[in-house]
Amino acid sequence: MKIIVFGASGYAGSAIYQLLKNDPQTEVIGTYLDDPGMFDDLYKLDVNEPESFSAFFKQIQPDAVVWSVMSGPYEDELINEGLLHLINHLSPETKLVYISTDFVFADGYGPYTEDSVITKLPDEHVLSTYANAKVKAERFIRNDLINCVILRAGPIYGKNSLGKRDERTNQLLTSLRQGETTAYRDDLIRTFVHVDDLAAAVKAFAMNELTGVYHAGPNQRASFYSFMRRMAESLGYDKELVQRAEKEELPDKEIPKNTALATEKIVKETNLHFRPLP
Repeated sequence: MKIIVFGASGYAGSAIYQLLKNDPQTEVIGTYLDDPGMFDDLYKLDVNEPESFSAFFKQIQPDAVVWSVMSGPYEDELINEGLLHLINHLSPETKLVYISTDFVFADGYGPYTEDSVITKLPDEHVLSTYANAKVKAERFIRNDLINCVILRAGPIYGKNSLGKRDERTNQLLTSLRQGETTAYRDDLIRTFVHVDDLAAAVKAFAMNELTGVYHAGPNQRASFYSFMRRMAESLGYDKELVQRAEKEELPDKEIPKNTALATEKIVKETNLHFRPLP
């Protein structure tokens, strides 16, 4: 089976690429944009550039495609150009696994099931470019494709198979090692998922026949405050160094409060297991 991983140098993308690469029944091709690539055998590609994208895709002719490209403030351009290039090249036989986010539930009244209505942030919101581009991407995919999986995930954490940690934990460790206190919000509720568990889910969906929308993660919810206290303790530090942050926000910076994901469906329909919180 031949699988392309777009964004194979990223935190989650590299874990997905490495897992697929270890499978002798899979031929995996990974792409990256910014030097240096995480692996020596990745293909440098700007997915927003139509001619090079078309040449690359026609040369590979994959059985499945994993979209783990994330571009933050440039997410809208990535969806309007790169993702649409991909959708236009996919045949009905080629499966797409698209990694989405809990931020498609901008009203923040979770937990949400896979059938819950996705919503946008106001255009003036500081996070609207990223969140609304993800909403747009999901709508493009569901309108144009059948052979696809949209895999939504909350905050991704943990040391991946290559030893790379998420940025949030790295920032926590910097403070803990210096004995400094750090603060996190206790009113922001999420479903946290370990990066290697997410990679295993992506691999499973790329290789099985299931389609539709799925939520990844354990059947647990936590605030950033309680999660980071757990994380500090699991890393061998005093959890009391993690304190509650202020909750006051400006209207255009207000973060959706509860975007927790109901994850019963993915457990029921697959053999996947998600580790409990640390």
